[in-house]
Amino acid sequence: MLIKKIFPPKRSVFILDTDGDGRVDSIQIKFINLLIPFVIPEEIEIGDFNIKKFDPNTLDVSKYREFYLDDMKLNFSKDNVNLDTLKSRLSIYHKGESFNLNDIMEGKLSGRTVNLNDSISLLIKLDDDILKKFTKGSHCFKIKSDLVSNLEINFELDETNMNIKFDPDST
Repeated sequence: MLIKKIFPPKRSVFILDTDGDGRVDSIQIKFINLLIPFVIPEEIEIGDFNIKKFDPNTLDVSKYREFYLDDMKLNFSKDNVNLDTLKSRLSIYHKGESFNLNDIMEGKLSGRTVNLNDSISLLIKLDDDILKKFTKGSHCFKIKSDLVSNLEINFELDETNMNIKFDPDST
């Protein structure tokens, strides 16, 4: 039930045009803090993973987690994901400010206070073949992991959250 509150089905996933050319190119996943204000820690550790101690060139997310869109497994293996591409396609937004993967690794996101009702957005630029899978209707992201509890984010796509222009101030 808590997951539905912090990832509301009609207000947590958006299919966006981020460069203003009229074509969708990205997905935005928005987390809304409904619990208590918190400060993003300097050291982010999940199990054996510590963001400041890992070599991004050896990162293989598939060793730690399995990702699914609906019932389709997404391949995030080291052989399938180019780190330079990931660095250029992934951003986190908080209060209208953008942080790329390098910023996060350097600790530029740490120390920020996420107040009650603030949101944090993950923005990922995707290829057209993947974007086509985000059709109107109900969907589910699933993350299965041995490190942390499994996570399911149910979401719905319709005209209010599809094919819209990205506004960093609404993140």
